[in-house]
Amino acid sequence: MATPQGAQIFSRQNALDAIEHIVYEYANLISAYRYSMNGQAPWRTHADDAFLLGYRKLGDFLLKQYPRYEDDVLALDYLPAGVIRSWDLPTWRREWRNHMNKQLTHVAYTRVLAPREWNHVEWNPTLVREFRAAWKAFLASISDSAFVDGFDKQIDYCQAKDGFESIELR
Repeated sequence: MATPQGAQIFSRQNALDAIEHIVYEYANLISAYRYSMNGQAPWRTHADDAFLLGYRKLGDFLLKQYPRYEDDVLALDYLPAGVIRSWDLPTWRREWRNHMNKQLTHVAYTRVLAPREWNHVEWNPTLVREFRAAWKAFLASISDSAFVDGFDKQIDYCQAKDGFESIELR
């Protein structure tokens, strides 16, 4: 397992316990994508915001390196030491991450001075395709059997929840 620099909160047990929360965010991201693409306004817009917020959270989880910010959980916490991340979210990183930081979590003048229109029909399919590939690569990189079992168990748990039966989480 990779050794986080300067993280007093990190422990193997905390990483195991965090799996529930990571998979919860993942299941909600995939669910929000579905309803963003198939819902009717105005609640479709709420699903779109949920998709983008979830993407922002899990994008940070998948892409951030050590040293971690405060008590952030990182994908690297689940990988053996020295493993190099094989996944990326290039469209998110290049096109939307910085812009959505302002758009989603701040009421900022950037919205006025450098406006960028979000079109969920245009961008969501690319983003979710990249995310699913990165998620699968992340899961495939985990070698600790307790972590593998933890992710499998939580994905199965979320898949069995009411309303998630027809949403593909694997």
